[in-house]
Amino acid sequence: MATTASESHTANPETRQNSSEEWLLLRIGAIPRNSLGWFRCGVGFYNKKDYSKAIECFEKAVELDPMNYNAFQIMARACIAVNRKDDAIAALKQSVMLDNPSDWQLLIELTSNKE
Repeated sequence: MATTASESHTANPETRQNSSEEWLLLRIGAIPRNSLGWFRCGVGFYNKKDYSKAIECFEKAVELDPMNYNAFQIMARACIAVNRKDDAIAALKQSVMLDNPSDWQLLIELTSNKE
């Protein structure tokens, strides 16, 4: 007997996990409780090339610690990977405002077309 599209969708856990929280709860049974935990989860998703989940995690990290320029930095790179250039620029601006000198170059390169 053939399965319907909705049955195969619910049978495959990979397709059911729409958010980083859902993925973490299903796979690990917990979610981070602090900025560093969310940041490290974001790096994990980024390394897996799951940029949408990575961005969610970085957003949670900076919500808990607005001074976490590393989260802004890698969030910008994840935004670039999914063609969210304006969001990448906003994240890089936050990073450089927090005195992270390494993001100036990428920020200038991304904004060079904005003139």
